[in-house]
Amino acid sequence: MVDALQEAHRILVDRGVFVDARPDSRVSARVRATSARGRVIGTIGTQRLTKMDDTMSDRAVRDVLRRKLFHSRRRGRLWHAIPFEDIGELNDYLTDHLRFSRRVQWLVPAARRRTPLFVERAVRFEILEKKSNDGLTSA
Repeated sequence: MVDALQEAHRILVDRGVFVDARPDSRVSARVRATSARGRVIGTIGTQRLTKMDDTMSDRAVRDVLRRKLFHSRRRGRLWHAIPFEDIGELNDYLTDHLRFSRRVQWLVPAARRRTPLFVERAVRFEILEKKSNDGLTSA
């Protein structure tokens, strides 16, 4: 990640913008019932090794900001939903997924789980602006 950020800095013009976006393992994914805005009926955590990778990515961004290669214009979190027809389809997805843990932590009993299901996962983003050679950045 550090190498990618340094390469982005190298190729960007002064005040050029770079958007860093990646899954956010700080929060668990949410399993929602019946719609992407439906009731949260479960959560899915992140695998330990993936959390470690995410921590290293966070450090890389902090490092380039500390070194004043970039200025942070904005940062935040957005959510996107992935639809599943039923629990079997969701379980198949989790079996093959490298980021999520393999099991849902259900918040409601099986009898109250309605389909379709939606996994709502967080994405962190930061808009980074390359500092200009004269040391000035736009506000």
